[in-house]
Amino acid sequence: MSALIEIRDVSKAYTRGRQSVEVLHHVTLDILQGDFLALMGPSGSGKTTLLNLIGGLDSPTGGSIAVGGKRIDTLGGTALAKWRSENVGFIFQFYNLLPMLTAQKNVEVPLLLTKLSAAERRHNASIALTLVNLADRASHKPNELSGGQQQ
Repeated sequence: MSALIEIRDVSKAYTRGRQSVEVLHHVTLDILQGDFLALMGPSGSGKTTLLNLIGGLDSPTGGSIAVGGKRIDTLGGTALAKWRSENVGFIFQFYNLLPMLTAQKNVEVPLLLTKLSAAERRHNASIALTLVNLADRASHKPNELSGGQQQ
């Protein structure tokens, strides 16, 4: 079975004032197609940083990252944004829902980055809400949903 994600000698450092803080130090990892993986470690160990790198939300300081055979560490801003919109879905710890929009409209928001028509966005969002048993809550605003429903 081939690797879906190939991480080679990846490092990531952030600058805090005059200090450089290395969060990841020469990480090499393959994640095979179909694998189920849990990243575990203490706070500050680089779990979120690694996920942000794999998802194209951040770029490594060194090394390479390939997802589905495509080197994402070499993509520029526009190409990387296009790649993310076509290949990555995120569920954030903080939901970042727009409080003035209904659940239906909040689900549609990321679809604005696609070439889908308004009708296709509505249809796809409706399907997504049905899949997670929230079709009956589609017209509710975030403050009318439980924490789990918001997530």
